[in-house]
Amino acid sequence: MLSRLDERASTRLAYEQLLIDCDRLAARLLDDVAAARRADDLNRHTTLVRTVLARESHQRQRRGVRLLDEQRERFQRRRRDPGTPR
Repeated sequence: MLSRLDERASTRLAYEQLLIDCDRLAARLLDDVAAARRADDLNRHTTLVRTVLARESHQRQRRGVRLLDEQRERFQRRRRDPGTPR
């Protein structure tokens, strides 16, 4: 089921976090080195995916702010100089 979800889907990331928590618990309770390794590997992977998503979101927000700044500047210029071409 997990392989059918997009790697960046919030549902998949939440499910992977559940798997990480379960593997960590198994590692602690059963002294299972393999489970600890799986948890660490999956945690590194999901951290990378979440970081990429956060960076992309930040870039989209910055583009939006730049666009609003440009529109505000054009609006203020038109108010200041009504004869200026649009």
